[in-house]
Amino acid sequence: KCFKWGYFSNVDNVDRNDYRNKSNSNTTSIMWCARFLDWKHPELVVQLARKLKDKSYNVHINMFGTGIEYEKIRFLCRLSDVDDIITFQGNVSNDEIINQMRQHDVFIFTSDRNEGWGVVLNEAMSNGCAVIASHEIGSVPYLLKDGVNGLIFQSKNLDSLVQKVTYLLDNSELVNKYGNAAIHTMRNEWSPKVAAERFLKLATYACSNMLGEYDVIDGPASWA
Repeated sequence: KCFKWGYFSNVDNVDRNDYRNKSNSNTTSIMWCARFLDWKHPELVVQLARKLKDKSYNVHINMFGTGIEYEKIRFLCRLSDVDDIITFQGNVSNDEIINQMRQHDVFIFTSDRNEGWGVVLNEAMSNGCAVIASHEIGSVPYLLKDGVNGLIFQSKNLDSLVQKVTYLLDNSELVNKYGNAAIHTMRNEWSPKVAAERFLKLATYACSNMLGEYDVIDGPASWA
C-alpha cells in the first residue's frame, strides 16, 4: 500500500475538436453516465438542472444508464419541470458511450465514496470532456487537479456542484482548456504504456534494493 496504482484506458491520438464541431450551437452539452443507484446520486443531476434553469443557462443534459433508481429519477425530473433540458438515454453500448463522450462538452461524475475507482473518469478524460467530479470518488485524487484539468466538488453537496458548473459555464474557454489538459493527463501520465513502464521501473528498483532512490512522485507506481 505504499504506491499509487489504478485503471488505465487507451487514449486515441486525436484532436478533441475533431469530434466537437458544433457550428452555431450555443448550448453546452453535459453528460452523466452511471447505474441509477443511490450512492451514484443521480438526483444531484436533476437538482442541478433545476438550478441552471432558474439561472437561465443554456444547457442540455444527457443521462445514460438504468438501475433501481431510474423511474424515481424520471419522476423527480418531471416534478422539477426540467424534462425539457434532461434526456434519459438508457443503456447503450460502450462504443457509443465513447462516441458520446467525444461529442459532449462537460462530464459530471456524482458518486460518493462507494465508487472505489470509477473507470468512467478515465474514459471521459481520455475523450476530452471537461470533467466535474465528486472529491470522494476513488480515482479523483489521482487523476484530477482542480482548476488544472477539471473541477472537483464536495461530494453530495448540491451548492458545491452548482458553483463548479456555473463557474465553468461562465468561463466557457475553460471547457476546451480542461478537455485538452485531461487528454494530456491520460495520454502522458496515466496511459497503459506509462503504467507498464512505471511498473517495470518500480520492480527493477525493488529487486535491486534501491527503493530509497526511487524518484517517481506522481502517476502510476508513484509514492503514495
